[in-house]
Amino acid sequence: MSTGALLERLAPAGAADARAARLRAWFVAHGLPTTRAEAWRYTALDDVTAALGRAGPPPPVEPEVTGALVDELAGDHGGPRLVFVNGRVRADVSDLHAVPSGVWLGGRGWEDGDEDPPDGFAALNELAGTDAATVLVGAGVRVDEPLHVVHLVVPGRAVAAVHPRTVVGVGDGSVVEVVETYAGLAGEAITVTNASTRILAGDSSHVTYHRVQVEADDALHVGATRVEQAAGSHVRATSVMTGASVARSAIEARLSGAGAEIDLRGLYLPAGRQRHDNVVTVDHVAPHCRSTQLFKGVVDDHGRGSFTGHVIVRHGAAGTDARQTNRNLVLCPTAQADTRPWLAILADDVRCAHGATVGRLDDEALFYLRSRGIPLPESRALLVAAFVGEVLEGLSPASLRERLTASCAARMSRAGR
Repeated sequence: MSTGALLERLAPAGAADARAARLRAWFVAHGLPTTRAEAWRYTALDDVTAALGRAGPPPPVEPEVTGALVDELAGDHGGPRLVFVNGRVRADVSDLHAVPSGVWLGGRGWEDGDEDPPDGFAALNELAGTDAATVLVGAGVRVDEPLHVVHLVVPGRAVAAVHPRTVVGVGDGSVVEVVETYAGLAGEAITVTNASTRILAGDSSHVTYHRVQVEADDALHVGATRVEQAAGSHVRATSVMTGASVARSAIEARLSGAGAEIDLRGLYLPAGRQRHDNVVTVDHVAPHCRSTQLFKGVVDDHGRGSFTGHVIVRHGAAGTDARQTNRNLVLCPTAQADTRPWLAILADDVRCAHGATVGRLDDEALFYLRSRGIPLPESRALLVAAFVGEVLEGLSPASLRERLTASCAARMSRAGR
């Protein structure tokens, strides 16, 4: 299918403004990315583009989506919760009665100015999406409870594409924690989620962001998170992927202000024939910034997990401290893990390091546990739990940590069987 025909199928031309017209022209000219692009090398793009070629708009929101169902699929973490179902706000299952003073949480239109989109999926997201989930925090505001944004996909009888967008804007000196959950139901037909999140962290702000993807096992998910940091800002971001047959989580952080810091962590657990792809880019533009990356994969059955980490240190970014670590457990011979750390250092007086490992469970540790009378499946699950615990143990709120720990434990109890 041509790019123009695909665009008309997913985002029919209407009364377009100048921004939309430019995006449409850009998409027709460039289309969707291919695996010839290094950043998309490990993504199963053929599956995604084939599904998009058959996809139409999502079905109308079903009335059986209730608050209890959202609790079951995405959890309740105590603070305000904004729920989108098939790309549209569902006020009846959201909980916005306790939004703190100085915070705006809701759905609204949002544009990215005049800049070109980074890729065809971003252009398609802006053209075919509806309102963005928007979190705005004023300057000097401390938000004590997590703000939860839920994107729920309910399939219909035909392949459907959903294009959720989230924008988080945090004012100077503010402190906030945001949980974003992508969940979905299994149904007659598959769904394609093309998600975009943008985080703007003001001077000296502290932002904690958790991205959780637990969509149906037959779903397809392409997600991008872009972070822009001002001077002295601190961001801690975590990505956890367990759902979807093909899933991609791309994180791009730009440290534009001096003294900015970011801590990125990720966990991916592909099993069956799932393919989970992680692409992380940290761009050190300003001096005296610090970044750390810790991503872990547990791959089972015929699953495939991949990590591409790119650290860029620009000219003039003296005093940079960048650390990057990727570790993978491969639980059976048919599983596959790919890892590609990548440093591009264009400045002096910096400290940069990276490391990557792919291995199996430690035989001596397994023997020790089994010698204490612990059966093999439980022994394997204990070792895997210890491996993933380094990513999960520091998560807050506690409800999220406990939920993900339990989910991973249930998944790992079947590992390698």
